[in-house]
Amino acid sequence: MSAASSIWKIVLSLIVVVAFIPICLWVMKRLQFAQMKLGQSGIKVIQVQTLGPKERLMLVEVEGERILIGVTPNTITHLKNIPIDKSKFTNVMEEAVKDSMVASKANEEKT
Repeated sequence: MSAASSIWKIVLSLIVVVAFIPICLWVMKRLQFAQMKLGQSGIKVIQVQTLGPKERLMLVEVEGERILIGVTPNTITHLKNIPIDKSKFTNVMEEAVKDSMVASKANEEKT
C-alpha cells in the first residue's frame, strides 16, 4: 500500500501545482492593473481616430500640452500642437484637414 499512497501524493501534488499556476497569473494581472491605476503617467491619450486597419490619429496630452500624432505600424509622426482650450477633437481634425489642403494646393502651384 505504500506504493499506492505515494502515487496519490504525487497526483495530489501535481493537481495543486497545476491549480496554483492560474491563480498566480490572476493575482499578477490584478496587481498590474492596480499598479497602472495608481501610477501617474505623464502621457494621456485623449482621443483616437482610426483611419484604416493599422493607421490612427491620436490626440495625446504631455505635460499640459496636447499633440496630434499620426500612428502607423512603422512610424509615429507629429502633426500639430494644439492649445488646451481647443478641447473638441472635431475642431482639431477640421483644422488639420484644412492645413493639409492648403499645403497640397501650395505644392500643386509649385509644380
